[in-house]
Amino acid sequence: MKSEDKPDRYDLLENESIRSILKNRKTLFLFQLPAVLLLVLVVFAGFFGIQNSNKSIATISIWVIWWSLLIISLALFGRVWCLMCPFGAIGEWVQRRTFYKKVNDTFSLNRKWPAKFRNLSLAALFFLVITWADFQFNLVNSPINTAYFIVALLGLIVIISIIFERRSFCRYACPITGLIGLYSMFAPLELRAKQKETCKTCKEKYCISGNENGYACPVFEYPGTMEKNTHCFLCTECTKTCHRNNISFNIRSFAGDLFTLTKTRMDEALFILMLLGVTIFQTLVMIRPWAGFTRDLMVYTGASYDSVRFILFITAIVFPVLIYSIAIGISKLLYLKLSFKDLFKGYAYSVIPLGLMMHLSHNIRHLLEEGTGIIPVLSDPFGFGWDIFGISGYMPAPLLGSNNILLVQWLLMFIGLGFSVSVGKNISRRMFRGNDSAYIPVLIFVLIFFVFNLWVLGQPIMHKH
Repeated sequence: MKSEDKPDRYDLLENESIRSILKNRKTLFLFQLPAVLLLVLVVFAGFFGIQNSNKSIATISIWVIWWSLLIISLALFGRVWCLMCPFGAIGEWVQRRTFYKKVNDTFSLNRKWPAKFRNLSLAALFFLVITWADFQFNLVNSPINTAYFIVALLGLIVIISIIFERRSFCRYACPITGLIGLYSMFAPLELRAKQKETCKTCKEKYCISGNENGYACPVFEYPGTMEKNTHCFLCTECTKTCHRNNISFNIRSFAGDLFTLTKTRMDEALFILMLLGVTIFQTLVMIRPWAGFTRDLMVYTGASYDSVRFILFITAIVFPVLIYSIAIGISKLLYLKLSFKDLFKGYAYSVIPLGLMMHLSHNIRHLLEEGTGIIPVLSDPFGFGWDIFGISGYMPAPLLGSNNILLVQWLLMFIGLGFSVSVGKNISRRMFRGNDSAYIPVLIFVLIFFVFNLWVLGQPIMHKH
């Protein structure tokens, strides 16, 4: 049903069946339990199963299937993964000492997260460390290292849940919270307050304090002022606690947040650009020209392979920030009324659709070419010689050929470019009083990375898996 005050939105909570499901405290647990069981299976396979990455459910399910489907889910559904995330679920179960019931006392010191780290700084650092660890220790091809990584991450989450209040780790320290949050702004789903005025006149504000029906928002969001999907992971606690029935779960157009955004942040802007560099680097290391390029650098510099690769990794991260800063500097000359900082923050969000589609283009190849490898593994998940479904010897073909995959990738890239340009022009009209000339340098920045990525995607691939 269309929202009365937002005619371009369809509120799913107007449907009685959907509303009753989301208000039921067992619903979230039923989403989380299968993910937790799968995580246990993956860890067992990593420690005790076969160490061939092509035959282990640990590596194929995590690095090929899950990671690819995660990026797809962000574009279509927002932070729905966080809703069922087994890491967050286990931390929350330990903290609350219950699977789904509402309790008043928690097994936690309930410390406040340090104010100076209430941003994406730790999450960005954690993301870069893990990305580098993948290259350095070859996580994607090592079942046992994958298992160690999962156990270490899970232990960290449990410790933080016992020390700090609510889901502080998920909000401020999760290595993929920045990626998930920023990409989710593109998704056609949102959880919002129906009427902001109702929130202003509400004295109780159970959505941020909790009541007998539900908890306070686990990630410290307030629906009355929330305007983007960045932090909300659709746990629907606010739908349970709001006694005024003022929460809506809307279907909207794609990139809805990006077209209406008014509050920008420097940490988010920097993370957007960093993601662009990491995505390009992850694709570059897979193409055949990369091997020759790194070998030549080793010869000319005398440096080791690890040193050369680390320098190139850091360069890939810094390069988009540097080029974008030059573009913003030129924009500042064209539009003197706003500060460099405001221009930098404002236009950065126009890069999100292109960055998302670059990331999706990278992962869609893994899914379409390597994803079918999960079929025989399901019949023998640990490499013990089982043949549960009689398909352990099956050699599946890719879902699509290389040329067709490239067409899909290019289509995604053009979609990303179209949305990025539309968002950029909209930002000019809304935030910078329609000064389109200030957007021209940023548009050139977007086109440079668009064309470069088209070239990279067209290169011969060396698979990591």
